[in-house]
Amino acid sequence: MGWVYNATPEQNAMSNYPTVIAVCVALTVLMTGTVSTRLLIRTYQGRVGADDYIVLVGMIFSIVYSSLCIVQTRYGLGLPLTERPKANLSTYMKVNFAGRPFYQLGVGLFKLALCISYLRLLDKTTKRPYRFVVYFMAAFSTLGHVACTLVLIFNCRPVAASWDPSIKGTCLPFGPTNYCLAGFTILCDLIIIALPIPLLLSLRIRPAHKAGVICLFLLGFFTTFCSVMRLTQIQTIAYGDGNSTMLVLWGTVEFNVGMIISSMPYLAPMLKRWISDFGHQIGYYKGRSRGNASSGGRYAMHVYGKDISASRERSGTAASPYKATFSDEHILLSREHPGDKIMRTTEYRVTVDDQPSMASSKMFG
Repeated sequence: MGWVYNATPEQNAMSNYPTVIAVCVALTVLMTGTVSTRLLIRTYQGRVGADDYIVLVGMIFSIVYSSLCIVQTRYGLGLPLTERPKANLSTYMKVNFAGRPFYQLGVGLFKLALCISYLRLLDKTTKRPYRFVVYFMAAFSTLGHVACTLVLIFNCRPVAASWDPSIKGTCLPFGPTNYCLAGFTILCDLIIIALPIPLLLSLRIRPAHKAGVICLFLLGFFTTFCSVMRLTQIQTIAYGDGNSTMLVLWGTVEFNVGMIISSMPYLAPMLKRWISDFGHQIGYYKGRSRGNASSGGRYAMHVYGKDISASRERSGTAASPYKATFSDEHILLSREHPGDKIMRTTEYRVTVDDQPSMASSKMFG
């Protein structure tokens, strides 16, 4: 028995269900890991906010939507409309109808979470007009996506006509309706993702750091690209062969990538620390290999102790006499002041050898 219910072996071979399943599973796992890491970091810091709860709900919606997309492949998603088994049509339309609200509300949720994050950046600043713009866009986008969800739910009258072709009813035209919904989504994407750019440009930080932060936020435009690609598939469904596979795929990519990007700014400090630690490790091992390649290493460090008349240098050369410095710490009780506390004396001296053959003359020079 093949993957698609009631399908012939030829139809199973023709279906693109492996691609749909692979994309849904891979992106959902990546998204869940990213969002979960963000929530763990925020919880550890004791700074869980409203946007974190919104992202959590969005993550659940994304998991449900991707799961429903995989279920749809069992009933014909991945096949042209004319090749889908007729016996699966009613069940397929029910599952497809169930996934619409999760997608439309979900993409609105990660935009709302971004707006709340922007408001946190503006906290305790004098940019009140900027805050008003962010508040307006948060309300405009959220209410608009709720309205789009209601349009998708009550697309037909009666509602059951959306998934049961045998019921006589009237439905909104697929093409114009979805063009309007997709256009609204793209408009909100462009405005909300571009909102923090003027604020970030005004930050007084290093240019390289500023460029990195701006590029991080600009990644959000990838969701706009996904929305545009999804928009192009409306023509195929409304006036072509009716194959909605790519429409669903681009919607899945948009949803999951949007959730990932909304969490990336909170992971940036952790990623920066990992990269820094990795760089230190690379430098450490390079330093060791460089030191082993030359006689005694290029850098010689000398350690002197107060109670040792002739301390041995790490490079293997003769000892240098101890000479007290201003930063000395005394580890023995002072004879002049018996009540003094115990202190320690350690001196580190670093010399640089440009030529290993001249090491001895420079150390004693």
